[in-house]
Amino acid sequence: MAQALRVARWNEGYRWTASYFAGTKQGLSYGLIASFGSLIFGGLMLGRLISGFVSNRLGDRTLIRIGIVLELLGIILVMLLIQYYVVAAAGFIIIGTGMGPVYPSIQHMAPVNFGKRHSAAVIGLQMASAYVGSTFMPMFFGNLQQWLGIAIMPFFLLIFACLNIGLLELTYKLIRIKK
Repeated sequence: MAQALRVARWNEGYRWTASYFAGTKQGLSYGLIASFGSLIFGGLMLGRLISGFVSNRLGDRTLIRIGIVLELLGIILVMLLIQYYVVAAAGFIIIGTGMGPVYPSIQHMAPVNFGKRHSAAVIGLQMASAYVGSTFMPMFFGNLQQWLGIAIMPFFLLIFACLNIGLLELTYKLIRIKK
């Protein structure tokens, strides 16, 4: 009972990535698990750094597509039912690396896709949407994982990665038709 209370308290302090490892990988120390809390953010930083060097050569749409494919590959690595934690840790870094170029590239495309006149308003809507998502999705996921368990995290990420690519491709198509 004391061990369960200690784990429950520990999970309240360290969310999502660290909690995923605590809930799905056995035999890891609390210190090691806590260090995994920054995997996606480290990958995000790496993805944005790399995309900064190659963005002019590849273009925004290609960067977004490559990013989402990387994100999907990382999610697949996390979903693998391998007890050894290194595969899932690499998966989370790859997820973050894939996410890195998406948001800046979408904002950078606003003047081209919506015209310079409307780009400030579009970027404002994009930023507002991102803040609304970052406000409510943790609460939504937290409630969901309380019912189904933290092991649903990669499936949750997969759903939103697929929605992301689907809605982006639909937007590209609508912009092409409009022009």
